[in-house]
Amino acid sequence: MSSISMDAPIVKINSFGLQNIISFIYTHEGILKEFGAIKIQLSSDCTLALKKRKISPTCTTTQKITKLNDDESIYSVDKVEAQNLCNEQRSPITDEKTFWSSLSNSDHIFYLSNVSILPNQTLFYKKQHRKYFAIHSIPRQSLLKLAGSKIVNQFVPCLTRTHGPGAVFPLSSAQQHLSLLVYHHQGSPRHWYIIPAYERDALTKILQRENSSICFEHQKLLINPLLFDNYHIRYHRLVQCQNEFVVLSAGALTQSFTEDASWNESIPFALPSWIEDGHAYYSDSTCQCCINNFYEPITIDITLFTHELIQKYIDKYLNIDNDGNTSINKG
Repeated sequence: MSSISMDAPIVKINSFGLQNIISFIYTHEGILKEFGAIKIQLSSDCTLALKKRKISPTCTTTQKITKLNDDESIYSVDKVEAQNLCNEQRSPITDEKTFWSSLSNSDHIFYLSNVSILPNQTLFYKKQHRKYFAIHSIPRQSLLKLAGSKIVNQFVPCLTRTHGPGAVFPLSSAQQHLSLLVYHHQGSPRHWYIIPAYERDALTKILQRENSSICFEHQKLLINPLLFDNYHIRYHRLVQCQNEFVVLSAGALTQSFTEDASWNESIPFALPSWIEDGHAYYSDSTCQCCINNFYEPITIDITLFTHELIQKYIDKYLNIDNDGNTSINKG
């Protein structure tokens, strides 16, 4: 199969669809799994429960990027202290061409970009009326509700602030291979590269062939998409702008960068396929990464997700006459 690098689909949503967004996503799960992600654009009648005052980042990390091979297709990403680096002048990033050029034209060890990760912080109010969307309720609306309130309450939003041109989000999958909802609050576009879950095995073999033993699950690698092209790995591009959602499918791998400063917010959730396709059974036990640097693993009793309870959940919460979709555009 030749590589496919067209854009991921764009789906339009209205206020009814936004109020029932998990059901809305479920109705589009076929294309979500095929492409690994979809972008959701809001219609003018959608209302969000947004705070006006921003949160001041208190902990900033700087990424040191190192070339791992001669053809400049694989880079390792390490976190270092951000002191004295915030004001470093960096070339403007206007598109993916200038981003990858800035990497290839630099020294062997190079490129410092600042990112603030703020777990359990949000720019959404907890909604007081159904018509106002707030991100907090997403895990509870999803299949995770079968695990009970004690577990669901542990899945909280994560706010991300990027500082300046070319901030990098290295290759990773969502926490515990769940799906992920990402909202772009403010700032420059975010450029995504999405590898669907069914390409994982192929990518693993390629990285082994390239003599890279670094984990690709937990933000340790950045890969030039030319490598995907050369090895015929299917992947998709997506550019996320302000006031847009990106939905990542369970088990998908993604990497991204921002053109300049921005605010983004994300939260994990589960669709029935998280169980049905086996993503819930993935274990980090063989990984040498310090997982706590990324998230605190949450113990979920998978036996609670019986076939009967999943079907009842689908019938009650997902099989809604959803008129939230106005159009779908495939890249």
